[in-house]
Amino acid sequence: MISGIKSKYANYRLNKINKMENSINGEEGSIKAAPNSPKKIMPDKLKITLRTLPKQLSIAKNMENSVKSLKNNPEKPQFSADADFIHRFEEYALSLGIDKIKYVKIPPELIFRDKSVLFENAIIFIMEMDKPAIDKAPSDDTQSMSVTTYDELGKKTNQLAEFLRENGFAAQASHPAGGFVIYPQLAQQAGLGYMGRHGMLITPEFGPRQRISAIFTSIENLTFANENVHSWIPDFCQKCSNCIKKCPGNAIIEVGSYEAGDLITKIIKDLCHGCTICMRECSFNKRDYNHIKSKVERII
Repeated sequence: MISGIKSKYANYRLNKINKMENSINGEEGSIKAAPNSPKKIMPDKLKITLRTLPKQLSIAKNMENSVKSLKNNPEKPQFSADADFIHRFEEYALSLGIDKIKYVKIPPELIFRDKSVLFENAIIFIMEMDKPAIDKAPSDDTQSMSVTTYDELGKKTNQLAEFLRENGFAAQASHPAGGFVIYPQLAQQAGLGYMGRHGMLITPEFGPRQRISAIFTSIENLTFANENVHSWIPDFCQKCSNCIKKCPGNAIIEVGSYEAGDLITKIIKDLCHGCTICMRECSFNKRDYNHIKSKVERII
């Protein structure tokens, strides 16, 4: 649904950034970016399309603007930001509706191999998705809320990139509906949470219910994460498996062996219905993060 409207901008975005001097490309071993929208949608597709068309058009416009606005980057950007500016930036982001902010250096393997970024310094944002709408999945309310969250976070990310430019820093906005990096893994690297077996980021505040975006910036002295206190989550997910059991399309599969220590989970895009049931059924959506953690700690 979203990818159909945004596809006209894909080559434009890719070619413009790839041609920029000193852009950082995805490695040969990196995965290729996949379309965001599923092959099937559980609720009535026409109804959802008509209901969310203004938001979808806004998403496409803001994805285009995230590239066109690169011309606003200062010719000689600053590379160091003082604590006062970082505080003002974070306060501004929170005032716009951003829920969490973290900083991380981008490992090249997390850049899609057909994409490029201008800076390795990343600011990661998350915005909560509405729990009552997720709990109705699959429904048109769920799909509408999902599109709305994509749109809102995309607009805010562009606004924050412009704020950086106005203060002398270069910035490249990465829209949540079509980014340049593997968002859940990068957010995990930033320490915001940890990936579950459904491939989504799990955070203490929202469980799996968030969208993720990023800004790549010239600021080199950000407080980058060096540890992740959420690394216990995969052990719990291994015992839970709700997302795998409840997926109607059997799109979540396991490869390897748990005993051998090489078990990984893969999402088969062609089998995904886009129903959001995996998010709804995730234990971290149903129960409080700290409650689950305390039970795990008692067992250990």
